[in-house]
Amino acid sequence: MAPSAHDRILQAAADLFLAQGFEATSMEQVRQRAEVSNGSLYHHCPTKNHLARALYEAALRDYHAALLKVLAGGASAEEGVRGLIAAHIAWVLKQPQQARVLHELRRTTAIAGAEPDWGGLNAEAFDTLRRWCDGEAAAGRMQALQFGVWLALVFAPVLQLTPQWARQPRPSVPPKLRAVLAEAAWRAVAP
Repeated sequence: MAPSAHDRILQAAADLFLAQGFEATSMEQVRQRAEVSNGSLYHHCPTKNHLARALYEAALRDYHAALLKVLAGGASAEEGVRGLIAAHIAWVLKQPQQARVLHELRRTTAIAGAEPDWGGLNAEAFDTLRRWCDGEAAAGRMQALQFGVWLALVFAPVLQLTPQWARQPRPSVPPKLRAVLAEAAWRAVAP
């Protein structure tokens, strides 16, 4: 099945934003790259900021889905933490362009604005993670930490390395490094 006009628009925007930057990319360039009409482009995304937000949201939803699969089977604390790190790395390697979208658009004014509620976009995933963390901590299988502190301890190292991995021509992370990062994340929150 051929990609929809909306998907072609998002792909064109990702290609252009990442190649030349958000500010340097025009809606006309996106329209031409996506091979859609003006009406189609502006129907889906009335402004360049709407386009950037739609692109960011799509990448974030995909990322959350990949991570939350780890917890869906009732993972223990250690399995869950190690699995979250493995899932993060696997997603970055499978979706390097989306990983770059999350990292690079977040640092610009591209996704600025009141709509949508950026905190709300993370709310469902964060609620799931928070409930899982609270349950594991209450059972004594993980330290009881403020959720923001837990996120920082577990994810900061891989988030710091993500841009480097995603920019590689053929993204890869050696198995030994994956193991070290998973071990570090677990040790940071282990009881």
